[in-house]
Amino acid sequence: MKTVLILAALAVIASGAVVKTPLTRQNLNIGTIGARDRILLNRNVLKYPANNAIQSEDLIYRGNYNITAIRATERGYTQYANAFLISGGVGRRNATIRFQSARGYGYNYDVVIYGR
Repeated sequence: MKTVLILAALAVIASGAVVKTPLTRQNLNIGTIGARDRILLNRNVLKYPANNAIQSEDLIYRGNYNITAIRATERGYTQYANAFLISGGVGRRNATIRFQSARGYGYNYDVVIYGR
């Protein structure tokens, strides 16, 4: 009986060592994409790593159509960066998105803004 318990405990420990938590990605998804929406902006935002520095960049969009959705998707391996909306957004004709890296890292995002 003791050997069964010991084997069960070892099986639990071994299976727990294999399970890894997925890396969290800081993607920005705002709004919904409809059937009649068009792509207003499609851009890649890239910043290479710098030693012991936090890097940031603002992407400013101004257009003639109302924005219905904003997608900023991190490309490649995660670099622990953040993308967030500073001003404008869904229902407006402008948007400012800030990208900010972790200390010592860079970032690589695909940004797509939809509207009609």
